[in-house]
Amino acid sequence: MVRINLLPPEIIEKRIFEKRFAWVLLAGAVTFAVIAVVWVFLQWQVSQKNNELQQNLATYQQVQAQAEAFKVFELKESELAAVRATADKALAARVDWARITNEISLILPPEAWLTAMEADEESGLSMIGHILDSPTDIPDAGHKAVAKLLFRLADLELVENVWLISSVKSVETESEAHLLDFEVSTGLKKPAAPVTTSSVPAPPAQSTQ
Repeated sequence: MVRINLLPPEIIEKRIFEKRFAWVLLAGAVTFAVIAVVWVFLQWQVSQKNNELQQNLATYQQVQAQAEAFKVFELKESELAAVRATADKALAARVDWARITNEISLILPPEAWLTAMEADEESGLSMIGHILDSPTDIPDAGHKAVAKLLFRLADLELVENVWLISSVKSVETESEAHLLDFEVSTGLKKPAAPVTTSSVPAPPAQSTQ
């Protein structure tokens, strides 16, 4: 069976154009829909990143606030370390009078006693006293009891430069028989100031995202 198309060519071309235009519109609509979906997805990602950024900024501000609060303790620790260093230096340079007098009382022979003692950080110690002189010393002018006291003083850790100023026999009376009047001076050792270092901990490292 033979089909004969009696439509003019213009009408046929118009119908073909209409069909092509419909396909073009459909392709454009699909493309627009794809672009719209992609745009929405990208906007959602940007929103998520903005939310993360805001959370990170809030966390950073909290950490920064905590760090500022800890700076107060850091300053207090620095001040405490400075005060401790000053106190250590002052205490190290001072003379331990309690220790010195206690040690002198321990090494002082039982036959000796002090009648006067002057103490000064710069000039040292000056002691005046009496000591029993053994009548059996030969020769009697040896003053061995005073010499024993000098040796004991020289062995003290905080005492140096022990000097005998004088050692004479007391007036021969019934109450003062066999007594020696002595005067001794010594220098004082001052311990060296300890080397102090700061113990302030370094602030924690802060990281930003």
